[in-house]
Amino acid sequence: YQKRFEFAEKVKESASKDFARMGLEILSFSLRDFSDKVGYIESLGKPRIAQARGEAAVAEAEAEMEATVKAASARKESDIAKFKAETEIAEANRDYELKRAEYSAMVNTKKAQADLSYEIERQKMNQLLKKEEFSVKMVEKESAIKLEEKEIVRKEKELESTVIKQADARKYQIISETDANAYKLAEEAKGKAAGIRLYGNSEAEAMKAKAAAYADYNDAAKYQMLISIMPELARAVSEPLSKVDKIVMIDSGGDGPSGATRITKQVADVLAQLPTVVESLSGVDLKKLLERFGQGGDKKADPGKKDGEGK
Repeated sequence: YQKRFEFAEKVKESASKDFARMGLEILSFSLRDFSDKVGYIESLGKPRIAQARGEAAVAEAEAEMEATVKAASARKESDIAKFKAETEIAEANRDYELKRAEYSAMVNTKKAQADLSYEIERQKMNQLLKKEEFSVKMVEKESAIKLEEKEIVRKEKELESTVIKQADARKYQIISETDANAYKLAEEAKGKAAGIRLYGNSEAEAMKAKAAAYADYNDAAKYQMLISIMPELARAVSEPLSKVDKIVMIDSGGDGPSGATRITKQVADVLAQLPTVVESLSGVDLKKLLERFGQGGDKKADPGKKDGEGK
C-alpha cells in the first residue's frame, strides 16, 4: 500500500513485454485491488486503514466543528449583517419618514400660505370689485340725477313755454281787460258826472231862480228836495256798472292796489264827487247840510220862513 504506484508501474512494465509479443500495447493500467491467500496484504493495510479512519474521523470532527463554528460565525455575521441591514433599513425608513413628514409639513405650509395668499388676494379683489361697483353705481346715480335735473329743466321750460306763458298771457289779458273795463267804467262815470254837471250848469239860471224860492224853504224842504234827486244821481252813477257782464279781479302782486281795490277806489272816487255835483245842481252844500241834519237841524222851523230864521 505504501508503494502502490511503483508496484503498478513494475507490473505494467512486465506485462507490456508479453503483450508486445502478441502485438498488443497497454495504453493505460491501474490496480483496482490486490490480495493474497493468507490475507497478509490486507493485514498490512489495516493499521493504516485504522489510522486513516481515525485521522478521517478526527478530520471529519474537526471539519464538522470548524464547519459548526464557521456556520455559527456565519450565522452570527449573517445575523449581524441582517440586524445591521434591518437597522439601516429602519434608519433609512426613519429618515425617509422624517424627510417625508418634513416634506409634507413644508408642502402643507406652502399650501396653507398659498391658500392664505389666495384668500387674501380674493378678498382684495372682492373689495376692489365692490369699490368699482360702488363707483359705477355712484356714477350711474350721478348720471341719473343729471338726467333728472335736465328732465326737470326741460319740463320747466316746456311748462314755461306752454302753461306758464299761456297763464301769463291770460293773466295779462284779464288784467288788461279788467283795467280797461275799470277805466271804461270810470270814464263813463266821469262822463255821466260831467254831463250832469253840464246839465246843471245849463240850468244854473233856472236853479238860481228857483234858489230864491228855495231860500224861503226850511231844512225839511231842502231835505225833501235832496231826497227827490237822489234816485237820479244813483242811476247816473250805477248805470255804467249795469252794462258790465262780469268783473274779473286778479291780484298781480306789487305795491299797487289789487283788482277789487282798484275798482272800489274808482267807484269811491266817483262818489267823492257827489257833493260837488249836488251843490252844482241844487246850490246846496251837501256836506254842511248833512252835518246840520246830524245835529238836529231846524226840526220846528216854519216851512214859510227862510233858512236861519226863527232862531
